[in-house]
Amino acid sequence: MAEQIPAADGSRRRLSAGDRRDQIVATATDVFIERGYQGTSLEDIAARAGITRPLIYHYFRDKDTLYLEILTRARAALDAAIVDHVPSDASPEAQLRGGIEGYFHFVQEHMHLWELLFGGGTAVAGAVAEEATRQRFETSEKIALLVSAAAPDEPALRANAYAHAISGAGEALTRWWQHHPEVTLEQIVELHMDTVWRGLGPVLDSLG
Repeated sequence: MAEQIPAADGSRRRLSAGDRRDQIVATATDVFIERGYQGTSLEDIAARAGITRPLIYHYFRDKDTLYLEILTRARAALDAAIVDHVPSDASPEAQLRGGIEGYFHFVQEHMHLWELLFGGGTAVAGAVAEEATRQRFETSEKIALLVSAAAPDEPALRANAYAHAISGAGEALTRWWQHHPEVTLEQIVELHMDTVWRGLGPVLDSLG
């Protein structure tokens, strides 16, 4: 059933259940980013959204359920950014580069969501932490498909291990990038490609 909320002109606008759910998620995302998981209560979110806490319970069982909804949406957006940048008819190197570009495009445009996925906001316990870990592994599985396309003869276990290494390198480079805003998107992509495609051997040899 649609709810009615005041509009700017004083009239009342009907808000569907889906729109209300989206509003709660958007507001909660902002509050979690500002205060962290532990520092945020449902009362904080309700106050920011201008609604009552019981209304939040109508859509979400508890704070964990709401937080997991936010993580799931952010993770889906990250995965889509990676996949959407991969050209289907290109070389394996170009496909891997596309995935890396998609990842760093997401970082550049949605750093606040990246922080929720990889930053201090993930310092939670119990079911929330378990689900966050599962989702991170799912992202690595998608990267493993790119690795397998680049090296089809590589055993699946090794491809999966490489995918986790690529993911870890991306996370570490993102943290470094935060401290070096002068580095462009194109440059950070090249730095990642240096480590995961070409390897550091040629770089180190050139220094010798």
